[in-house]
Amino acid sequence: MRIIGYSSLDKALLVSTWPLARGPVALDISGEVALVLGKRGCAGRWDGETHVPCGSDQAPVCDSCGAEAVDPCVMCRGVCRKLEKTCLQEHSVYLAAFAPGRIKVGVSRAFRLERRLAEQGADAGFEIARLPDGEAARQMEASLRALYPDRMAFEDKLATGTADGAIDTILKNYAVIRSLRFRHFSRELWMRPIVIKPGEGMAISGATVGIKGKALVIEKRGTLYALNLDSLAGYDCELKKGRASLQSSLLTY
Repeated sequence: MRIIGYSSLDKALLVSTWPLARGPVALDISGEVALVLGKRGCAGRWDGETHVPCGSDQAPVCDSCGAEAVDPCVMCRGVCRKLEKTCLQEHSVYLAAFAPGRIKVGVSRAFRLERRLAEQGADAGFEIARLPDGEAARQMEASLRALYPDRMAFEDKLATGTADGAIDTILKNYAVIRSLRFRHFSRELWMRPIVIKPGEGMAISGATVGIKGKALVIEKRGTLYALNLDSLAGYDCELKKGRASLQSSLLTY
């Protein structure tokens, strides 16, 4: 099986068993994780909702699949680069709050706002404007980037504490259209998780505490570990049952 992605909301890894079967398979990691990583190759690409597998050894995505995956809308900064504008749905401009007090600005299609904020691992999110298309929303986002970043580092999302300070700042300074709160972990984090960097042959196991954006947090013998789920893309993997058999790999960190 090759890891091709993940769903933080569904708490699942997406794997491809091609050529044995077509289409991705979801591996539930909501309760625990127990797997061993193999060699790494191309994770393939997505054509809409369809995954297109690839046998290249280039990781995590080969040049061919990477070129196919480029979408000008992802890089938009308020000036459409397409021959024909396609972002004609209503778009939301939002401010996302993260512990211990960080604020991020972003854009989402209006109907997808809640899912977008959850995927990013926001502790809270606030829609501050709704505009007729994506280009207009990106223009407003650009004007706010002098105040707030439009990206949040992986490590920043692992901070302990609350986002109350950031939430208060947003509520005091903006007319909020919609507010959303999120709980990503089954219990409060009692320490800052130790970040694991995956590699060939690594065994990863532990009880899942939660998934915050791309950050999977697991517990092993009272210690918390975090794994960037993006960093698993392209790895072949083997499932291993039980938590004890994978214990040594985590204890080396």
